[in-house]
Amino acid sequence: MKIELRIIFRRNCDMDHQYVIMISHQLGCGGAAIGRRLSDILSIPFIDRQILKQVADHLHVPEEELESRDERKTSFWEAFALVEALNDPMSAAAAKYFPSDRELYALESEYIEKLAKDHSAIILGRGGRYILRDHPRRFSVFLHADMKDRILRITEQGNTSETEAEKILEKDDRERFAYMKSFTRLDWLDARTYDLCINTSGIGMDNAAVLIKHGVEYKLGEH
Repeated sequence: MKIELRIIFRRNCDMDHQYVIMISHQLGCGGAAIGRRLSDILSIPFIDRQILKQVADHLHVPEEELESRDERKTSFWEAFALVEALNDPMSAAAAKYFPSDRELYALESEYIEKLAKDHSAIILGRGGRYILRDHPRRFSVFLHADMKDRILRITEQGNTSETEAEKILEKDDRERFAYMKSFTRLDWLDARTYDLCINTSGIGMDNAAVLIKHGVEYKLGEH
C-alpha cells in the first residue's frame, strides 16, 4: 500500500545539490537539539518525531502506542500479550491493529526514502544511514556523550534520580543496539560506519552543529 507524505518543507532544493544528513545518537547527548540547530544553520528541515506521527496516522493508531516501540524491538512477552489480545474476542484490544516490528520499520523506511528523494533534510535516528546507504549525497553522524552528562540531561528532563537515569540510559543503549543489529546488520557503535563521530561532552552542542556543517561542506561541496 502506497503512503502519502504530508511533511511540509520550508523550501525545495536544487535537485543537483540536495543532500541528506543522518544523525544517530545516544539518548541524553543532545541529538535533537543539535539537529534543530543544524537545521537553522543550513536552512533545511530537521525530521524527528514527524516520521512516527506519519506512521501512526497511516495505521490509524495513537502516536503514544508506537512511541515506546520506536527504535526498539518488541520483547517476547510484549508480542505474546498482543497476540493473546487479538485472539480474545471478548477483549476491547482485539479491535485494534498491532503492527509488527518489521512492518513499523518498513513504513518508517518508506517515509525516510520519500523524504530524501526530492528534498534535503536532516533525519534523526531510525536507521537512516542504512536505509539511505545508496543515496549519492549523504552524510552520517554519530553523537555520543559521557555518561555523567547523559545522566544530568535525563534528570533535568523529569523527576528521576541519578540511579534511575543511569538504568534508563543503559537499557536504551541495549535496545537501540539490538534494534539496529536486527534490521540493519550494522553495529550501532562502530565508528567506521559513520562519516563523523562527536562526543558532545567535549565539544558542546553548538560546536557539534558547526563541525557537522563543515563535514558536509568538505564531503559534499555544500557552502
